[in-house]
Amino acid sequence: MKKLFIFSDVHSFYDELMTALNEAGFEYDNADHIVVSCGDLCDRGSQPKEVLTFINSLPEERKICIIGNHELLMEDMITRGTYFHADVSNGTLDTAIRISKDHEISSLRNNKLWNDYKKSWRYYYEKKDHIFIHGWIPCIHSYGRGLRQDYKPMKDWRNASRRQFEDATWENGMEAWANGIREEGKTIFCGHWHSSWGHFHLHHDGAEFPDENDPEQYVRFDPFIDEGIVALDACTVYSHKVNVYVWEINE
Repeated sequence: MKKLFIFSDVHSFYDELMTALNEAGFEYDNADHIVVSCGDLCDRGSQPKEVLTFINSLPEERKICIIGNHELLMEDMITRGTYFHADVSNGTLDTAIRISKDHEISSLRNNKLWNDYKKSWRYYYEKKDHIFIHGWIPCIHSYGRGLRQDYKPMKDWRNASRRQFEDATWENGMEAWANGIREEGKTIFCGHWHSSWGHFHLHHDGAEFPDENDPEQYVRFDPFIDEGIVALDACTVYSHKVNVYVWEINE
């Protein structure tokens, strides 16, 4: 029996990732244990080199790596050859410095650690009745006062353009799901947006973010699960935990 160990938004927190995988029963030398990253492996935390080394050490048949918006942010910065203020605040520059020997952004074009990771990228993965993606499946929506609204499904989203898939990495999957963007008969696993958003706004359970001035308050960073959705982003920089969902499959 194969087991998929599904997580998202590790953001360079290697110790937290390994703790979560160990607690979930992941065995590094077990050929039937497969990891599924729903994107955003790097940025924000201090251990991008350790995270990438772990992922790269797994054979291709034992890993599924979905592209997140932070993977795209890194690629944009590498293409420019310089950094913007947003690259500093997003942690992208810090990742570049930590994985590059000479600390030059341009050198990342030939960085083995990063390029080996890129070989495993895909926009989504689908198996049986499960779909794995970063933000959400591509959809159509308009904007009102800077907020997304009027969600509409995209016909044949699996054949969406590269630009549409990349735009979808920024989706709040829980919000899209709540607005009817779903795939009948499928459960979509996503990341990108902290799961406490769904617990707070959709299930009315707990707060969205911690409040140090309210000792009675609680925040749920465990997976947001409902019919057709599993949102995994534990907002690790706040919670210091990584959510790992285990799916057993018979093949």
